[in-house]
Order: sequence, then C-alpha cells, then structure tokens
Amino acid sequence: MQRCTASRSVSVGRPRVALQQQPRRTQRPQCTRSQHLVVAAAGQDAEQPEQPSSSGSAPEWQQQAASVLLAAAPLPLALCLDGGSGGGARSGGGGGGGGGGGAPNEVFAIAEGSEDEEEEEEEEGEEESEEEDASEEEGEEGEEEVAAAVGPDGSFFCTEIRAEGLPVGEGIPSEEDLFAALNCQKGFACTRQELSEDIKQLYQTGLFESVNARVLPQKKGKFKVVFDFVEKRYPEIVSFNVEGAKVLPPAVVKEVQEKLQQYQGQPFTMQTMAVIKNLIEGWYTQRGFGLSYISHFTGMPTGDVVAHIVEGRTHRVSVVHMDAEGNPTKQPGKVSSAFILKHCPVEVGTLYSMADGRKTLQNVFALDLFDNVQILPRQNEKDPSRVDVEVLVREKPMQTADVEAEWSIAPGDSGKPGIVSLVPGGTITYENRNLFGKAASVAASVNTKNFLQPAEDLSFRVTYSQPFLYGLDDPKRTRLNAQLFNGRKICGVFTPGPGGEEVPAVWVDRTGMKVGITEQYSRQSKGTLALVAQEITTRDETGAPCARGMRTTPFGQYVADGPPTCLSDGGVDRVVSAQAALTRDTTYLVNGAQVGARDIFTVEQGLGIGTRAPLFNRMEAQSTRFFKLTPGKGKRQPVTLVAHGKFGNTIGDLPAYDAFLLGGPYSVRGYNIGELAAARRYVEAAAELRVPVLGQQLFAFAEFGSDLGSSAEVRGNPTEYYRRAGAGSSVGAGVRIGAVRAEAIRDNNSRKTNVWLSYGERF
Repeated sequence: MQRCTASRSVSVGRPRVALQQQPRRTQRPQCTRSQHLVVAAAGQDAEQPEQPSSSGSAPEWQQQAASVLLAAAPLPLALCLDGGSGGGARSGGGGGGGGGGGAPNEVFAIAEGSEDEEEEEEEEGEEESEEEDASEEEGEEGEEEVAAAVGPDGSFFCTEIRAEGLPVGEGIPSEEDLFAALNCQKGFACTRQELSEDIKQLYQTGLFESVNARVLPQKKGKFKVVFDFVEKRYPEIVSFNVEGAKVLPPAVVKEVQEKLQQYQGQPFTMQTMAVIKNLIEGWYTQRGFGLSYISHFTGMPTGDVVAHIVEGRTHRVSVVHMDAEGNPTKQPGKVSSAFILKHCPVEVGTLYSMADGRKTLQNVFALDLFDNVQILPRQNEKDPSRVDVEVLVREKPMQTADVEAEWSIAPGDSGKPGIVSLVPGGTITYENRNLFGKAASVAASVNTKNFLQPAEDLSFRVTYSQPFLYGLDDPKRTRLNAQLFNGRKICGVFTPGPGGEEVPAVWVDRTGMKVGITEQYSRQSKGTLALVAQEITTRDETGAPCARGMRTTPFGQYVADGPPTCLSDGGVDRVVSAQAALTRDTTYLVNGAQVGARDIFTVEQGLGIGTRAPLFNRMEAQSTRFFKLTPGKGKRQPVTLVAHGKFGNTIGDLPAYDAFLLGGPYSVRGYNIGELAAARRYVEAAAELRVPVLGQQLFAFAEFGSDLGSSAEVRGNPTEYYRRAGAGSSVGAGVRIGAVRAEAIRDNNSRKTNVWLSYGERF
C-alpha cells in the first residue's frame, strides 16, 4: 500500500483561529425513540461502515430507527488514505474492505436496538442485549428509567463531553480549548450532521492521526459523547524556521533551534510543537502582545518544520457609543470621537499591546466624562494579523449641581434659639464637563457658615479647563487652566514646637487668580507654566489681620511679639509670580504594587510686582524610585523598596508663610506639620520596604530631614522662637488599609513611639 506524502499544515493556534467560533445554541426538544449507541469516526484508518442485517424479531420501532441512522453522510476529506482492515467498535463494526485505494473516509452512525440477537451477531451486540434485558428487569421492579432517545433526524441530547487519548502538558491544547468551538455542547441537543462537522473540524487541525466519536446512552433519554484521539507522529525534525514574524528577534529562533536538538532521533509530536509554542509565544506574552501567536506548522512530513506566526497589528481604532442600557448605538455622543481617540495610546500599524489597551481604558475613564468604558480588540476573520479595536463608552450626565447644607442654631434676643435664628451654611457646587461641546470643563464651589451673611470664612473656587488649546493636531496636547480662588488654611509656621504650649493659630487667606498651560511632551513627561496674582492676608482667631505670631505667657496671656507673618507691616501682601513645573513619571503597577521612577521639579519666580516689589526664587526638586525586589507570582504583589530624596531652596524676599516646613505625614513622619523647622533650605531622605502579607501591604521605613542651618535666615526665625530642633529622624512600621495608613513611628528626637493615622500615599 502507498501513502500520500503531500505536505499538510498543522494548526496549533488559539481556538479562535484554529477552530470555528462557537455558535449560539438553542435547546431542542428531546426525541422519544430509544437507541443504544451512535458512533462517528474520522481518520486515515477509519473503517467503512458495514450494513447490518435487520432481524425479523426486532420491534418495529427499532427497525425504523436503524434505517434512519444507516444513511451516513461521507466526510469530504480530500486525502489519499489506506483502506480499513475490518474490526468493529462496540456494536457498530463488521469487516472492513481491503485496500481502500484512497477512498475518502465516512462518518457513520449505527444504532443497535435488538433484544433477540441472531447467532451471527458479534459479542459486543450480545453484551448490549444482556444490558438491555437487565435494565428491563429493573424497570419491572419499580425503578423504570427512560431509555436514551435518538430522534428521526439522528438528534440526541448531550449531557457530557469527554476526551480520551489526548496528550496533556503546557502548550498542548486542552479539552476546553478543543471543545470550545464545537457544535456539540454539554446541555444541548446535537444532530448527527453536527457531530460529523465537529469530527472533521478536530481532524483538520492536523494534530491527530485519527479522531473517533462514541455516543454512549445515559439515563433519562440523554447521551454522553466521548472523543477518542490518536496523536499524529511525524518524522524526526531536520530544520526549523519561522514565517510571518517581523519583530521576533533572531535570538529567540536560535534558542528554539538549540532546544530542538534535545529531540534528535525522536518523532515530531504535539509535545515538540508545545516546546516551540511555549518559547515563541512566551516571548510575545511577556511583552504584552497577547494577539501574536503561532497559527500553524508546515513541513512535518519532510522534517523541515516551519512555524507560521500571526502578529496582531492594530488596523483600526474606532469609538462606539452605548445607550443607557449599555447597548451599542449608532447615535453620535456629545463628546466627539476624535477627542476620545486622542487619549488612546493604541496606535495603528503597531503590534496590539495589552498594556496599551489598559492605558487606553485608564486615560478615557480619567476624562471623567464616561461612567462605562470598555476596550474590545477583535481579530479580522479573513486576516487574523489585523486587529480592529473598539472603544465603547457611555457618557455620564455632563452637568451636575450639589448642595451640602450645614444648619447651625443661634440664640435669639431672649437667649433661646428660635426658628428665625437657624443659620444656613454649607457648600454649593456646580460642574459642567463638556462646555461648548469641546470637552472644556468649568467647576465652581462656594463654602460658608452663613449664606445669609457671609463673612471672612467665605471661600470659593472657580476652575476652567480647555484641552487641546491649539487643536486636536497639537502634538503637545496643550491644555489651558484658569482658576479664581479664595481659601483659608492654618499656617504651620506659627505652631508650637515639641512639648510646647498651645499658641493662637494664624490663618492664611489667599485670594487671587491663576492662569497657565500644561504641555504633554511624552506619555511620561509634562510641563506646566502659569502666572499667579494673589493677595495673602494673615489673620488671628477672630478673623482680624495680624502682622506677627503670638505666644502664651506663664500667666495664660497671648503676646503678639513673634516673627513677622508677612512682608508688609499690616498683615496683607500682594504678590505676582510665575510658576513652572516639570514632571517625569514612569511608574506602573505590578499586581497593585507601584514600580518605576518619578521626578518632579518646581520653581516660582517673583516678578517684583506687589508689596515691597518682592523678588525671589523658590525651587524644589524631588526624586523617587520604586524598586521591585521579587517577581509578583500570580496575583501576588512583589516586594518593593522605595527610595526618596527631596531638596528645596529659596533666595530673595521670603515671607514666613512661604517658608519650607519640615515634619508631617508627607515630610518626616512621626512629627506634626512644621514641628522640626521652618527653613529657607532643606533636605529630606527616606527609604521604605513594602511587603505583601495576607492581602495587605505591610511596610517599614526610616526618614530624615534637616534645615541645613537655614532657619535663622527666615524673618523672625520662627524655628528658634517656637523652640524647634531644626532636624530630626524617625523609624517605623505600618499597614495600609484601603486609602488609610496606620503607622507606629518612633520619634528619634524625643525617643517616643506613637501611632498615627494618615490618608493617602506618602510618596
């Protein structure tokens, strides 16, 4: 006998490529006719079905069912194959033909239901007849079960799908991978034709010498499908190469070739394919190219194996708007698609990266214009190397308003509170996220304790933001930002040092405006330039302007002989300055742990406009590194080490309220804000080790800060006046619970340990 040696491709790609997409199935009504066994097979040595003789003693319904299933449709495989040599499978067997002469295989289905078998029947048929008699006897005892039912069209209800003879191992398709796209599925009805198509589909992957299907009857009119696989074994591999790979380094191909030398003298099997698949696809997966993979192999009969690689490149990126129910709609949204696509790092013509997909999701959601954002990459059915990316968005309400009321009760003329004396206070906010339909936003908030008679406690903020100031084609994505503000905060400069008595607080009011632009230089770098004009007023607890800090005498009296609070003598400064900032942030998350680097440089330059023509330069520079010490396994966070350094310096005119403060939850931990120093220059250093334990992040740290002896250069020397140390260090440990940090910190100056609760990240 001769066997054809025509080259054939072996498909080992992902199920979505190698196999057809799983169709939607609708449950069919179960048939009522009883059958015992339906067999289907495909392979190079598949046997030709033998027409069984019908028994005159068989019931009429069995003869009808058998005549229906005997008409098997041939499997159209255009292959030169040897003929079968006989043999049976269960009750469907019989002698095969001689040399088949390359005739195409048939997928056949045979039903055997006779109770009174003739003497010429095979042993398997006798065993089935005995099982049937036994089941009938059980039914007579009161436990009658419904026989497995096959419909007139060969349909049956599938309750289980199983594989036998399928190799297992990393990189080898599993049962789930192979069965995911089949017509025959667990819990649905399946026909003989659909089962034939499934066998053909599995066989045409080229992974198997033969594929057989056994349909075994179960209880209550249902069946179990068992696929029997015989692994394909090709000659020893002689050479290996790849096709279709444009970014795969030659070093990876060389690594595969060296690995295959270990398999010399062995046949080329699915195990060998898995080795190649794991090395090549592993390289793509490690770099986030999840849609790049090996689609199939060729050249196995000759030993010159070629792995054909599909590199999924982004072909098109589009925006799809969703309605309120989350269904795609063709109606355009209020936010233009061009504006949304500007925030998508996925680029046409490049390999589709899962990291870019996640970044797109984050960027679009961060616009705060949508309450539902999804990224859907799809490979083209005709050309899998083309990936069409859809960004699905659902817009949230563009205009919102909110009122938070805080009612206070004030005494009336009689000294008792009344209805007319209720004082309304609180916060009113308004926001429009898509002004003029160009994604510009405006937000305003007003806060006071008494809306009827607002006084010094009135604070407000109005912000306007216009993205793409110079158009959507601007490579720097210039954004215009404008603010009107009026706020009040306690000044940390005029607070007591460690162990000191409480002193009256000094409040700093800032009223003014700020206009600036922000430019994006790269994905990780941006710069900001702004002009600020403001009026700064320092006030005491009564709201009156105060020009100096105060202290408490031994007799409990307040004395205003402290450091000057402003440049002027009246407690009010007017300053115009220019501000600039550069930020480079390459941090990313590994299972929730931050890794990478962040550098920030800020500078403020006084322009000599305002109270006493202030000229000054105030700069800060900080650098933070997040080192990954261990790889994150699975979903577990890696152990990381954080190294942080910060430096600041001021030259020229410096009001006390703008001095650098050392100490606090975001400076040197373990101290109150400004407890260490108020300085012109300073330096900070910190290190923190982060370890995940039982799903929580535990950390230990050490920090240090110093004013570098510059506190004496601040007007009035607040550091000396309030008896501060000027430098300090601390060590501690803590746990992060959500957004809260619970820390036990040892203050090395006082050598005391305290527990602190802080909100947000330290770095």
